[in-house]
Amino acid sequence: MASLKDLQKQAEAETANEDAQQAVPKEETVESAPIAQSVWDEISQSADYLPDNQTFMGLVGPEGVGKTGIVLDSLTDEEVARGDVIFVLDFDGGGQTIRATHHRNISKNIRVLNPNVMQSGDARDSFDYPATHRRVMNIGRTLVDWAANPGNRPRLNTVLVTGIDEWDKVASNCMFIEDLGTAPDGIGAKIKPHEQIGMRFNWQIRSTRFHQLTAISKTLMGLGVRVYWETHFKDIQDKAGAILGKKAAWEKNTSAQLNQVLWFHKTKVRDENNAPTGEVRYEVEFVKCRTNPELLDQRRLIMRTKKGESPEWYGLPELREGGI
Repeated sequence: MASLKDLQKQAEAETANEDAQQAVPKEETVESAPIAQSVWDEISQSADYLPDNQTFMGLVGPEGVGKTGIVLDSLTDEEVARGDVIFVLDFDGGGQTIRATHHRNISKNIRVLNPNVMQSGDARDSFDYPATHRRVMNIGRTLVDWAANPGNRPRLNTVLVTGIDEWDKVASNCMFIEDLGTAPDGIGAKIKPHEQIGMRFNWQIRSTRFHQLTAISKTLMGLGVRVYWETHFKDIQDKAGAILGKKAAWEKNTSAQLNQVLWFHKTKVRDENNAPTGEVRYEVEFVKCRTNPELLDQRRLIMRTKKGESPEWYGLPELREGGI
């Protein structure tokens, strides 16, 4: 039989054990939803999501053939009256020029920003390429927010990026200046670039920087904004320097990202004796059109000029009428 002293020790031990158990926090069991549940909600909701707009278009051609013109002329009278906006990210200055000379009557419907950031101080290069890249990303995020949450702001109808070939240069120069650290500025980036690049796959850095704007553009398209990228042709050459043809001046994988690609042509008309008539025809050719295969390889006359006569502008009705 246990003594009184033994029973006291046993009681003290049990009390200490209870206090220790109370000091350890109990694990709370949180019943979370299955991981797939939120994804399944998205899948279910996507059944009712059918966007009308799938315009992400590349416009390729030489200077002065109407690339910017057909986009700034694409708003309907109803869209203009409603206050819809065409926003131009104007790398080459063409957007502001066309807005000021041909669209003063709807200038409030066309907003233009120059994305380039100038160097300060006694820098030998005009542009600060890393700062320009950051500015473009900031503008892009602002546009996405505008399209997704318009509030009392006017509707963002269209985004046009002029001079995509200039954006490609920004991405390339940033790779050398900021990512690889092999050049102090844009001028230095042009000195023996193939030696500066090091391993060949480092070119992927430039491609990744370039396609940040692709991601922004696709997001805008998904929010109902029509997006246009404008660039020029560059020559395709063999090893001897002979010109074999032409292609768009943008990052090599860009065409695969676009839903539509238009090539612009300028043709001087000649008579039956091969003498120039003074007439020039400006046409667009549908080189790619995922959204309307009937337009493939078709051409449209967008402008006609003739010596001694006023120019005739037709634009591209498919942009205004939704035929794309």
